[in-house]
Amino acid sequence: MKKSILTLLLLAVTFVSRANVIINSTRVIYPQGSKEVPVQLFNTGTQQALVQAWIDDGNPDSTPETANVPFILTPPVVKIDGKNGQQLRVKMTPVQLPADRESLFYLNLLDIPPLPDSSTDKNMMQIAIRSRIKLFYRPSGLTLSADKAHTRLTFTRDGQHYILKNDSPYHINILGLKETANSRDLAEEGTMIAPYSQFTLPAAAGLPAGNHYSLTLIDDFGAINTYPLSLN
Repeated sequence: MKKSILTLLLLAVTFVSRANVIINSTRVIYPQGSKEVPVQLFNTGTQQALVQAWIDDGNPDSTPETANVPFILTPPVVKIDGKNGQQLRVKMTPVQLPADRESLFYLNLLDIPPLPDSSTDKNMMQIAIRSRIKLFYRPSGLTLSADKAHTRLTFTRDGQHYILKNDSPYHINILGLKETANSRDLAEEGTMIAPYSQFTLPAAAGLPAGNHYSLTLIDDFGAINTYPLSLN
């Protein structure tokens, strides 16, 4: 009986969850010394959308009220008409960040869909869709260019563990690591190695040394690039 009542209650609620506002980039780069950096949004839908945006330092549970970062994002709340764009502006506050490597933050976008004009359903529930992309603060004194970061990545074996070591000042975003085009991926899509740090590959036992692998990375522009990598 209880199960039947719960089913009826669920059926009585109408859900509205359309994510129409998109960010026209996969990541944001903030070079040191920039007055501000623009972020372009676009509403792909036909109805007006209400958007809230904020930046956090890596906490996925952050809110605009709890986030504490050295950036100001304007406007923090904006309405975007259907098939129209809106530019956000990221501006840094006077805070000292590491000068020898990138610092990572996240830009959040909360898209709150409007209720349908014809709706008379009092039980309608709106679901806001949250998008989150990386924001990299990039110091001006880095001597290695970002497109050469992969040259400072090494693949080694340490006992039963296989390690990818990033000896560059940049975050390396991995899309895949394979021995051949049809073999299993050794690194999960979305793996990111912070500057001057390393990542231990899960379940990578039995790989022969000296073999050449294909390393697929995502660059500053969201483009996919593949490079050869040897196991040493």
